[in-house]
Parts: sequence; structure tokens; C-alpha cells
Amino acid sequence: MLDTQPRLRTLEPDTHNGLYQTLLESTLAIPFRIDWASKKYTYVGPQIEALLGWTPDSWQTVNDWAERIHPDERDTTVNRCVELCLAGVDHEAEYRALTSDGNFVWVREVVHVLCDAQGETTGLIGFTFDISEQKKAEQLRAELDAQKLSNARLQERLNLTHDLHDGLGGSLVHMIAAVEQGGDGGLTRPQVLSMLKHIRDDLRQTIDSNSSAQVRVPGSPQEWLAPLRHRFANLFDALDIRCDWQYAPAWRTPPDALQYLAMTRLVEEALTNVIKHSQARHVRLSFLQPEADDLVLEIEDDGVGFDVAAVDASGLGIGMRSMAVRIGRVGGVLEIDSEPGRTLLTARLALRQS
Repeated sequence: MLDTQPRLRTLEPDTHNGLYQTLLESTLAIPFRIDWASKKYTYVGPQIEALLGWTPDSWQTVNDWAERIHPDERDTTVNRCVELCLAGVDHEAEYRALTSDGNFVWVREVVHVLCDAQGETTGLIGFTFDISEQKKAEQLRAELDAQKLSNARLQERLNLTHDLHDGLGGSLVHMIAAVEQGGDGGLTRPQVLSMLKHIRDDLRQTIDSNSSAQVRVPGSPQEWLAPLRHRFANLFDALDIRCDWQYAPAWRTPPDALQYLAMTRLVEEALTNVIKHSQARHVRLSFLQPEADDLVLEIEDDGVGFDVAAVDASGLGIGMRSMAVRIGRVGGVLEIDSEPGRTLLTARLALRQS
């Protein structure tokens, strides 16, 4: 740390004292002394050779010191140290020091400025410390932080991919099916506008899902499911699919915002899969809380069914994996059982009060 005021006078230790010199030379810190008038070293601890490979007598003047600083730090370090020395201010400096074999070692110097009675600088005494391990640790931490940031960005992209697939993708399938069911008469202007508004709302929800603080959890299961029920009801009617919606009248414990968003996307993706693949005539959606902190969602259809293991192994079950990952991120478990005539999706979620 820098002193805020220059030292006006400092008494030097007796460097000719044998005990004092023995103590200095038995530490890991490397002592040195520089005469300011001549800019020459008057003493360098023998430990310098073990650290940098340069013998003590190779340190003649401050030019030797400056030339052995890494070029990237040389000008800044030299200019700063000279300025502080002239001001009589104690200071520290960190830089890479050149070794005799051409490599570099990170060091820290702690410098005490000696001044005469008039406050003029007369010399410098200080210690040089090897901080290579510290710098390696700092670099490792920086690399780990960078890796964490990279992973976080990748996770954000994956989340966005899942949101677009489960939300907007489901809406598009809904719209395409509605167009196909429209017959030769085509769609009316209000119907087209309604479809575009659905897509807009899905995009908004995708954006909101990345900031759960902006999401309001509906006050009851009925309030939550009503928009979903309305969205799929007309299409189910057009496809002659009967859908039963079963849900509790009130929350025993409400889900938090992230859990609410995850469950919403799960319902959208599951019902979209029913429309796309099942050829079902009947769908049952059950949304109950057998315990205060337990939420169970079941979606069952009487369609053609599929081989769950085979689809998962083939890599084609993107939606299925997306649902499992999404519900897993919020503390839930997804199970899918399927056979000809019956497919049952069960999501169990341990509720956590927001």
C-alpha cells in the first residue's frame, strides 16, 4: 500500500551488523539497498540467484533492474517507481522479472524510501518476493470465471432453444393445424389476427422466462389453466378430440415463477405432441396437489402410442428431452409411459415457496 505522505527522515539499519545480515539472508524475501545519488546497488541478498539465476554482483545499477523487467510492464513500473522515490513515498510494485535463462517470474517489491533531514531522497531499501504461485492461482481463478461465464451463456442459449421449441413451436403447430382445418373458405381476418397475437404472446413469455421476477404466478390453478384451455379448445373441437380438464380450485402451496413457467411450457409441449403425433380421440389433463408441497400433472391420451425407449435412443425425441430437462431444472421429475391406446405423461414437482 502507498503512504499518503513522504517520509522526511529515516534512520538506516546497520547493514554491517553480522546478526542482522544473517537474519536478512535466511528469509524467503530478498533484501536490497540502492544508493540514490549514484543509482547503484550497495547490497543484494544472495537469495536472488536461487529465484532469478542472476548472481548478486550482477546487480550493479538500477539499469540492470529496469532491463530485467518484462517489456510489457517496464515503462509503467519504472516511471511510477521513480516518481514515488523522488516524492519520498514508500511503495510496492508487481512485475515479471527476467531470469538468467530467458524466462520470467512474477515478483513483488516492497520499497522503503530513505530521506535526509531536508526530505531529499538518499536511498532505497526493500524486499523482493516471489509471487509466481499467487499469480498462477489468480490466472486459474480468472480462467474458471471465464469458463463459468461461457457455460452460463451456453445455458441461456439452450434455455432459449427450449423456450422457442416448446412455446412458439407449439403455437405454430397449432396455427398450421387450424389453417389445414379451415377448408376452402380460408381464415377470416379476426382469426388471422388472433393467431398473430398468440405468437406475439409466446415471444413475450419466452423473454419473460429469462427474468422470473417479471412473471406473476396466477392466483389459482383455474386462472393458470384458463388461457391454455382456451388456446387448445377450438383446435381440439376441430379435430374431434374430447379433452377433460381436472384441477383443484385453489393452490395449497403456489409454485414459484420459474416452476410456473416450466409447467406452462410442459403442458403446451405435451398437448402439441398429442395434436401432432397421437391420433387420439380423448385427452385427460389432471392437475392436482395431493400434498401441500407436492404438485402432480398428468396428461393422458388414447392415441396410437410409441416406444419411449426407442424414440429416446434414436435422438428424435427432442421435445421429450426438452420437457424432462425443463422440469428437472425446477426440482421436478418427468415420467412417460406409452403403449398402443394409451400414453401417460406424469410430472411431479416439489413446490418451493417464492
